[in-house]
Amino acid sequence: MRHVLALVGSRGDVQPALAVGLELRRRGHEVVTGVAPNLVPLAERLGLDPVPLGIDSAALLGSDLVRRDMRSPHPVRRVRALRAVAAAGWDELRTGLLALLDDVGSADTVVTGLLGQEVAAAVAERRGLGMAALHYCPVRANRVVSPVSGLRGPGATRAAWALGERVRWDLTRRAENDQRGELGLGRARVHLPTRLRDAGVVEVQAYDPALVPGLADEWGPRRPLTGFLALDDDARARLGEAGSGADLEEGLAAWLDDGDPPVYVGFGSMPVADPPALLAAVDAACAELGVRALVSAGWNDFSAADGGVPGSGAPGSGVDGKRMRVVGAVDHAAVLPRCRAAVHHGGAGTTGAVLRAGLPAVVGWYSADQPMWGDLLRGAGVGVARRASTLTRPGVLAGALAEVLDDATAARAVALGARLVPADRAVAAAADAVSGVLAH
Repeated sequence: MRHVLALVGSRGDVQPALAVGLELRRRGHEVVTGVAPNLVPLAERLGLDPVPLGIDSAALLGSDLVRRDMRSPHPVRRVRALRAVAAAGWDELRTGLLALLDDVGSADTVVTGLLGQEVAAAVAERRGLGMAALHYCPVRANRVVSPVSGLRGPGATRAAWALGERVRWDLTRRAENDQRGELGLGRARVHLPTRLRDAGVVEVQAYDPALVPGLADEWGPRRPLTGFLALDDDARARLGEAGSGADLEEGLAAWLDDGDPPVYVGFGSMPVADPPALLAAVDAACAELGVRALVSAGWNDFSAADGGVPGSGAPGSGVDGKRMRVVGAVDHAAVLPRCRAAVHHGGAGTTGAVLRAGLPAVVGWYSADQPMWGDLLRGAGVGVARRASTLTRPGVLAGALAEVLDDATAARAVALGARLVPADRAVAAAADAVSGVLAH
């Protein structure tokens, strides 16, 4: 079979799907890979021969549209920004995916994530191809997981999902029908979840059933819960990040060995508004609680905040190099097991890695599914959640960490980690679901 991966968004949106692509290729399938332009180097290092698709996700996340307009106190400006972000890059995705399909000549399935799913579904419909989608959190109506923090009860939960689906349809209806018109398709009258359900599209739920008991029974085989997806050791070694493969880089390994296991702090692709303030808050929390911290800059530039030397206590930097070390991107699977807790943005991939390492967490959420993951971790007794923008306020980060740095929470985190579906089984189950698309 020939599968065309149409993957847009941040690294957290793309990397788990690349793990499935590698597994499909290992099984003898042909995999054609399209990813956001800024993530082409990532897919290249994994040996997937990618082509750029859609728009630069780092530029979008760092744009005024996301950082300013979506957070505007003015409702009209905020709604306009939400509508623009929801359909950002759809034209580029449509034309790029069509060109990619023309180049390969023939294909069996289009495999996509949640972002851009409307466009990928329309292109697959136009070309008569099978389709599979990877979801990294619950995004369809159900009675188990609430989309609204604090909401309880199956009836209220499902009603909240129904309202959310209507709101998204209102935001995207015009843009989606514009795309369908460009493809020569008729106008859609109902929202995408209903159309995908009626078409029998497989929507792989790439997160662990232990966190959402009862959801697999409610949704059935069209939405199989596989577990969190992750790259295997060989693939991680190809990325060349700190700790990729078997060994940590010498300096980081020495720092980790020279004291108690640290708290990991990292926000991935999320834009940290004030890096110096965040590092100051981390340092203050470390001093108050008597812990160390390993800070990963992710997609952010912390060089001006830490004196320009990762992990340094350089004069004037304000960073105590023994108490806190600042690094770039790290291999979660290698680094997190050597930590005692994590502070992160609540992205699905990072959440899965933290849980697999058996760590309690402080989720400093920004938007999207991140508050949901914070709620799920809190419900499991292994984490707390705070809005990311509050973590730099005096005492907030230290207080949140104090709630999870206790023996009982640590024991619950270890026990939950042991119950999760192993990464290799999760990837295999996702590949099984994608491979079986044409059989449905």
